[in-house]
Amino acid sequence: MMSSTQRQGPTDQECPICTCEMVLPTAIPACGHKFCFICLKGVNMSNLGGCPICRGPIDDKIFKKPKQALDLKMDVPEAAAAAAALAQQPSTSTSSTLQQIFNSVTQFFAFSAAAGDKKVKQEPVDEDVKPDVAALNAQMRAQAAPAPPPPQPRMYWLYHGRHQGWWRFDPRIEKDIEEAFVSLMPVTEVTICGHPYVIDFSKMSQFPKNSRGSAREVKRVNSDEFDAMNVKGLAGVFASRS
Repeated sequence: MMSSTQRQGPTDQECPICTCEMVLPTAIPACGHKFCFICLKGVNMSNLGGCPICRGPIDDKIFKKPKQALDLKMDVPEAAAAAAALAQQPSTSTSSTLQQIFNSVTQFFAFSAAAGDKKVKQEPVDEDVKPDVAALNAQMRAQAAPAPPPPQPRMYWLYHGRHQGWWRFDPRIEKDIEEAFVSLMPVTEVTICGHPYVIDFSKMSQFPKNSRGSAREVKRVNSDEFDAMNVKGLAGVFASRS
Protein backbone atom coordinates (compact mmCIF):
# COMPACT_ATOMS: atom_id res chain seq x y z
CA MET A 1 0.00 0.00 0.00
CA MET A 2 1.33 3.45 -0.90
CA SER A 3 1.74 6.01 1.82
CA SER A 4 -0.03 9.35 1.67
CA THR A 5 3.09 10.99 3.08
CA GLN A 6 5.12 12.41 0.21
CA ARG A 7 8.16 14.70 0.27
CA GLN A 8 7.59 17.92 -1.59
CA GLY A 9 10.24 18.70 -4.20
CA PRO A 10 10.89 20.28 -7.59
CA THR A 11 9.91 17.10 -9.45
CA ASP A 12 6.28 17.21 -8.30
CA GLN A 13 3.90 17.05 -11.23
CA GLU A 14 0.86 19.10 -12.13
CA CYS A 15 -2.30 18.43 -10.17
CA PRO A 16 -5.03 17.07 -12.49
CA ILE A 17 -7.69 18.98 -10.52
CA CYS A 18 -6.31 22.54 -10.29
CA THR A 19 -3.81 22.15 -13.20
CA CYS A 20 -1.10 23.84 -11.11
CA GLU A 21 2.07 22.41 -9.63
CA MET A 22 1.03 20.26 -6.70
CA VAL A 23 1.12 21.67 -3.19
CA LEU A 24 1.28 18.95 -0.52
CA PRO A 25 1.11 16.13 -3.13
CA THR A 26 -1.03 13.30 -1.78
CA ALA A 27 -1.49 9.85 -3.33
CA ILE A 28 -4.66 7.77 -3.18
CA PRO A 29 -3.56 4.43 -1.66
CA ALA A 30 -5.77 2.27 -3.90
CA CYS A 31 -4.61 3.62 -7.27
CA GLY A 32 -1.59 5.81 -6.60
CA HIS A 33 -2.93 8.87 -8.43
CA LYS A 34 -1.61 12.08 -6.87
CA PHE A 35 -3.23 15.46 -6.30
CA CYS A 36 -2.85 18.55 -4.12
CA PHE A 37 -3.99 17.66 -0.62
CA ILE A 38 -6.75 20.28 -0.45
CA CYS A 39 -7.90 19.48 -4.01
CA LEU A 40 -8.27 15.80 -3.19
CA LYS A 41 -9.88 16.55 0.17
CA GLY A 42 -12.40 18.81 -1.57
CA VAL A 43 -13.34 16.01 -3.98
CA ASN A 44 -13.78 13.60 -1.08
CA MET A 45 -15.83 16.06 1.01
CA SER A 46 -18.13 16.73 -1.95
CA ASN A 47 -18.73 13.02 -2.61
CA LEU A 48 -17.84 13.38 -6.29
CA GLY A 49 -17.35 9.69 -6.94
CA GLY A 50 -13.87 8.63 -5.91
CA CYS A 51 -10.60 9.27 -7.70
CA PRO A 52 -11.04 12.03 -10.31
CA ILE A 53 -8.95 10.01 -12.79
CA CYS A 54 -10.02 6.37 -12.40
CA ARG A 55 -13.05 6.64 -10.07
CA GLY A 56 -11.38 4.25 -7.67
CA PRO A 57 -12.15 4.46 -3.94
CA ILE A 58 -10.58 7.13 -1.72
CA ASP A 59 -9.65 5.97 1.78
CA ASP A 60 -10.79 8.59 4.30
CA LYS A 61 -7.85 7.71 6.53
CA ILE A 62 -5.46 9.77 4.39
CA PHE A 63 -7.26 12.90 5.62
CA LYS A 64 -7.04 12.04 9.33
CA LYS A 65 -3.96 13.63 10.88
CA PRO A 66 -1.95 13.57 7.63
CA LYS A 67 1.75 14.26 7.95
CA GLN A 68 4.37 15.27 5.39
CA ALA A 69 8.00 16.33 5.31
CA LEU A 70 7.47 19.90 4.18
CA ASP A 71 8.84 23.42 4.37
CA LEU A 72 6.41 25.42 6.47
CA LYS A 73 7.62 28.60 4.75
CA MET A 74 7.40 27.24 1.22
CA ASP A 75 6.67 29.72 -1.55
CA VAL A 76 3.95 29.56 -4.19
CA PRO A 77 5.30 27.05 -6.77
CA GLU A 78 4.47 29.32 -9.74
CA ALA A 79 6.26 32.24 -8.09
CA ALA A 80 9.40 30.17 -7.54
CA ALA A 81 9.40 29.03 -11.17
CA ALA A 82 8.92 32.58 -12.44
CA ALA A 83 11.79 33.84 -10.28
CA ALA A 84 14.09 31.13 -11.64
CA ALA A 85 13.16 31.99 -15.22
CA LEU A 86 13.78 35.69 -14.58
CA ALA A 87 17.21 34.94 -13.13
CA GLN A 88 18.19 33.17 -16.35
CA GLN A 89 17.36 36.15 -18.57
CA PRO A 90 20.43 38.05 -19.83
CA SER A 91 20.84 41.62 -18.59
CA THR A 92 22.36 44.60 -20.39
CA SER A 93 25.80 45.36 -18.91
CA THR A 94 27.09 48.84 -18.13
CA SER A 95 29.90 48.44 -20.66
CA SER A 96 27.39 47.62 -23.40
CA THR A 97 25.32 50.69 -22.51
CA LEU A 98 28.43 52.88 -22.51
CA GLN A 99 29.42 51.57 -25.94
CA GLN A 100 25.96 52.39 -27.33
CA ILE A 101 26.20 55.96 -26.00
CA PHE A 102 29.72 56.35 -27.39
CA ASN A 103 28.52 55.26 -30.84
CA SER A 104 25.61 57.72 -30.68
CA VAL A 105 27.87 60.62 -29.72
CA THR A 106 30.35 59.77 -32.47
CA GLN A 107 27.55 59.72 -35.04
CA PHE A 108 26.28 63.06 -33.70
CA PHE A 109 29.67 64.69 -34.23
CA ALA A 110 29.90 63.29 -37.75
CA PHE A 111 26.43 64.56 -38.73
CA SER A 112 27.12 67.99 -37.17
CA ALA A 113 30.28 68.39 -39.23
CA ALA A 114 28.47 67.42 -42.43
CA ALA A 115 25.65 69.91 -41.77
CA GLY A 116 27.99 72.89 -41.16
CA ASP A 117 28.50 75.91 -43.41
CA LYS A 118 29.50 74.51 -46.79
CA LYS A 119 31.53 77.69 -47.53
CA VAL A 120 33.84 76.83 -44.66
CA LYS A 121 36.48 74.37 -45.57
CA GLN A 122 35.62 71.04 -44.03
CA GLU A 123 38.21 69.70 -41.70
CA PRO A 124 38.60 65.93 -41.62
CA VAL A 125 36.97 64.31 -38.63
CA ASP A 126 39.55 63.06 -36.24
CA GLU A 127 38.41 59.54 -35.43
CA ASP A 128 40.72 59.48 -32.43
CA VAL A 129 38.80 62.25 -30.66
CA LYS A 130 36.87 60.75 -27.73
CA PRO A 131 33.71 62.23 -26.22
CA ASP A 132 33.84 63.83 -22.81
CA VAL A 133 33.58 61.13 -20.11
CA ALA A 134 31.73 63.45 -17.72
CA ALA A 135 29.11 64.12 -20.40
CA LEU A 136 28.73 60.40 -20.99
CA ASN A 137 28.26 59.75 -17.29
CA ALA A 138 25.64 62.50 -17.06
CA GLN A 139 23.78 61.03 -20.03
CA MET A 140 23.87 57.57 -18.51
CA ARG A 141 22.46 58.89 -15.23
CA ALA A 142 19.69 60.68 -17.11
CA GLN A 143 18.76 57.49 -18.95
CA ALA A 144 19.02 55.23 -15.92
CA ALA A 145 15.79 53.71 -14.67
CA PRO A 146 14.58 54.78 -11.22
CA ALA A 147 15.78 52.60 -8.38
CA PRO A 148 13.35 49.81 -7.53
CA PRO A 149 11.48 50.16 -4.23
CA PRO A 150 12.94 48.24 -1.29
CA PRO A 151 11.61 44.69 -1.00
CA GLN A 152 8.64 44.27 1.29
CA PRO A 153 8.96 41.78 4.16
CA ARG A 154 7.47 38.37 3.52
CA MET A 155 4.15 37.96 5.31
CA TYR A 156 2.31 34.77 6.22
CA TRP A 157 -1.36 34.11 6.99
CA LEU A 158 -2.35 31.66 9.72
CA TYR A 159 -5.65 30.34 11.01
CA HIS A 160 -6.27 28.98 14.50
CA GLY A 161 -6.58 25.25 15.04
CA ARG A 162 -9.74 23.79 16.51
CA HIS A 163 -7.98 22.90 19.75
CA GLN A 164 -4.57 24.58 19.85
CA GLY A 165 -1.79 25.83 17.64
CA TRP A 166 -1.93 27.45 14.23
CA TRP A 167 -2.11 26.32 10.63
CA ARG A 168 -0.63 28.20 7.73
CA PHE A 169 -2.93 28.66 4.74
CA ASP A 170 -2.11 26.95 1.46
CA PRO A 171 0.43 29.35 -0.14
CA ARG A 172 -1.77 30.01 -3.18
CA ILE A 173 -4.74 30.90 -0.97
CA GLU A 174 -2.42 32.92 1.26
CA LYS A 175 -1.30 34.92 -1.79
CA ASP A 176 -4.91 35.81 -2.62
CA ILE A 177 -5.58 36.84 0.98
CA GLU A 178 -2.49 39.05 1.11
CA GLU A 179 -3.36 40.77 -2.18
CA ALA A 180 -6.84 41.56 -0.86
CA PHE A 181 -5.43 42.83 2.44
CA VAL A 182 -2.89 45.22 0.88
CA SER A 183 -5.65 46.45 -1.46
CA LEU A 184 -7.55 47.55 1.69
CA MET A 185 -10.53 45.33 0.96
CA PRO A 186 -12.71 44.89 4.08
CA VAL A 187 -13.36 41.22 3.30
CA THR A 188 -12.36 38.68 0.70
CA GLU A 189 -13.64 35.28 -0.36
CA VAL A 190 -11.48 32.22 -0.96
CA THR A 191 -12.22 28.63 -1.89
CA ILE A 192 -10.89 25.96 0.46
CA CYS A 193 -11.47 22.29 -0.33
CA GLY A 194 -14.13 23.30 -2.82
CA HIS A 195 -16.09 25.40 -0.33
CA PRO A 196 -16.31 29.23 -0.12
CA TYR A 197 -14.86 30.92 2.95
CA VAL A 198 -14.90 34.58 3.96
CA ILE A 199 -11.90 36.36 5.46
CA ASP A 200 -13.04 39.38 7.49
CA PHE A 201 -10.05 41.72 7.91
CA SER A 202 -11.83 44.01 10.37
CA LYS A 203 -12.35 41.11 12.79
CA MET A 204 -9.38 39.06 11.56
CA SER A 205 -11.54 35.98 11.30
CA GLN A 206 -12.39 33.26 8.83
CA PHE A 207 -15.73 31.51 8.49
CA PRO A 208 -17.64 29.41 5.96
CA LYS A 209 -19.67 31.67 3.70
CA ASN A 210 -22.90 29.92 4.66
CA SER A 211 -22.14 29.47 8.37
CA ARG A 212 -20.92 32.41 10.44
CA GLY A 213 -21.20 30.40 13.65
CA SER A 214 -17.92 28.51 13.13
CA ALA A 215 -15.45 31.38 12.79
CA ARG A 216 -11.74 30.98 13.40
CA GLU A 217 -9.16 33.61 14.23
CA VAL A 218 -6.63 34.49 11.54
CA LYS A 219 -3.29 36.25 11.87
CA ARG A 220 -0.91 38.05 9.51
CA VAL A 221 2.68 37.61 10.70
CA ASN A 222 6.20 38.22 9.46
CA SER A 223 8.95 35.61 9.39
CA ASP A 224 10.18 36.23 12.94
CA GLU A 225 6.66 36.16 14.37
CA PHE A 226 6.00 32.97 12.41
CA ASP A 227 9.01 31.28 14.02
CA ALA A 228 7.84 32.29 17.50
CA MET A 229 4.37 30.78 17.07
CA ASN A 230 3.18 27.21 17.39
CA VAL A 231 2.61 26.52 13.68
CA LYS A 232 1.87 22.83 13.47
CA GLY A 233 1.38 22.45 9.75
CA LEU A 234 0.20 23.70 6.40
CA ALA A 235 -3.42 23.64 5.19
CA GLY A 236 -4.38 20.85 7.56
CA VAL A 237 -1.26 18.72 7.01
CA PHE A 238 1.07 18.29 9.98
CA ALA A 239 4.75 19.00 9.43
CA SER A 240 6.77 15.93 10.36
CA ARG A 241 9.41 16.61 13.00
CA SER A 242 12.85 15.20 12.24
